Amino acid sequence: MNEFIEKNKKLILIIFIIAVIEFSGHGIFASLIRFLNSINSI
Repeated sequence: MNEFIEKNKKLILIIFIIAVIEFSGHGIFASLIRFLNSINSI
């Protein structure tokens, strides 16, 4: 497991940053869901 973490530290960091942005509500998926909800409410 440690070898995997060492080799993919940058990838894990990028995924972590994307996850934090998404969960804070400013990511592309959160925006897409908000957009779809606004279409449905019309």
